[in-house]
Amino acid sequence: MRVRRQSMRKLSSFPYCLTVLAVSISGLAYAQQVPVAIGARGADSDMSRSPLSIVPSVALIETFTDNVMLSKRSEARSDFITQVSPTVSVSSGAGVIQGNLQAAFNGTFYGEDSSRNQGFLTMRGAGRVEAWRQHGFIDLNASVTRETLSVFAPQAADSVTGTNNIGEVRNFSVAPTFIEHFGDAGSVEIRYLLGETTSSGAGFKSSRNNALSFNIGDPAAFGNIGWSLAGSDSVMSTSGARDLKQQIVRFTGQLKMTPQLQLRLIGGVEGNNINSANTERSRIYGAGADWTPSPVTKLSALWEDRFFGPGFQLSAEHRGPLYAAKLTYSKDVNSTSQSLSAFSAISTYDLLMSLTQSSHPNVVERDAFVRQFITAQGLPQNVGVSQAVLSNGLFLDRRVGVEMSLLGVRNTLVFSAFHSERNRFSEQSFSAFGGDFQNASRVRENSASVVLSHKLTADMSANAGLTVSNSSRDTTDAGLDPTMRMRRVSTDLVSRLGRRANGILTLRNVRGEGASNYSENAAVGSVFITF
Repeated sequence: MRVRRQSMRKLSSFPYCLTVLAVSISGLAYAQQVPVAIGARGADSDMSRSPLSIVPSVALIETFTDNVMLSKRSEARSDFITQVSPTVSVSSGAGVIQGNLQAAFNGTFYGEDSSRNQGFLTMRGAGRVEAWRQHGFIDLNASVTRETLSVFAPQAADSVTGTNNIGEVRNFSVAPTFIEHFGDAGSVEIRYLLGETTSSGAGFKSSRNNALSFNIGDPAAFGNIGWSLAGSDSVMSTSGARDLKQQIVRFTGQLKMTPQLQLRLIGGVEGNNINSANTERSRIYGAGADWTPSPVTKLSALWEDRFFGPGFQLSAEHRGPLYAAKLTYSKDVNSTSQSLSAFSAISTYDLLMSLTQSSHPNVVERDAFVRQFITAQGLPQNVGVSQAVLSNGLFLDRRVGVEMSLLGVRNTLVFSAFHSERNRFSEQSFSAFGGDFQNASRVRENSASVVLSHKLTADMSANAGLTVSNSSRDTTDAGLDPTMRMRRVSTDLVSRLGRRANGILTLRNVRGEGASNYSENAAVGSVFITF
């Protein structure tokens, strides 16, 4: 782990970001069709599939806060913060090169304490290159984000306040993939993934993941009976710690009972050195089912007996013209790089796409505005608080998530909640686990967010939001408060200022109690210009 403090004179992630940015602008990015908010017209969605799009923009954000570092009340200091964020969004949706990238340079300037001035890059990008027609592909993923280091320290609502608990997290991966088809529906996929995750937070170490995997199968080999054989061999290398190795092989038998219902039986073996310095092997057996009673309703269930006990993934989805809902429940081994890909189906992007629908009826223009806003603010991918978990090792995560959105003629309601119970594995030979696992063997986190948007005029809407979180930990350190509670209330006024200019005025109140006691009031004015 390279621990770095960013400043305007030294940008720790610059070489990484510049490399990925240059590659992505050249076209090495993965095409992600613009998600259309519920109720948007199909004609708008067709407009999002442009072969190549390069959209530059700039944001000016002024923040006044009465507690810039989210300190305890007796030490609170006010400040006036200016943030300037030039951004470029690149997307390609046609040809052998497909993908998108959003990258921003963020310069922040503090009126009361210039020593806090800093510059940092934020970036999100994913891409696929078709190197061999219909057979060979290269998948690229890269992100540079600002993440909360601990749920037991003050959790900031942006990237300029409470920076003592914010760290830059860099996650990059490249995965050459070979695909071959046989029969009517059979396929063979061989994939090698190389990924690296680093963080600027003190105590976090850099990690590298190497994984070779294959998947062979034919879902219609014998009519309604199909099969698949999948396996993987991965190594997670962490600075100053022993390598964590995992090997898994699964055979799955599939039975298509009806066009809507499919059943699965699973058997396999796995080996790893997670709970012991030596590799331990165990059997895998399980069952699953997928049921799609209608085009807008889907239920999926998977249960397996694993080396850590029962593991499962359950999900239920239902969508209508004016609403969408999803419920998930899972228990599995997890890591920092995996958690960065987000658990919540309703992301910050989806939320803002819904909230700005009245002021930006054109989905392409709205997409550019929302992506630029997320990048400029350094917002987490999920609604409410970030669900990313920073740790030097692997952990067991039991998680429940609920997401719901309702769209009316003038009102939009978005609700998201999750419960996570995370346990570190008992023996990993790490000198330091880092993060919240450094002083606790188990961490529980509950969070819920609700946002209501009301359309005032054709060009203006008002939003109100509430986020609450409650965290607890099992620790033997008597000097640590085992709980942390946070409540955040905000109101927004979103308006179109011109053909290419938009503005947002935000008022918020944040209060935390427990391991950290603090409160903050802030007013934020933002102007966004797209060129």
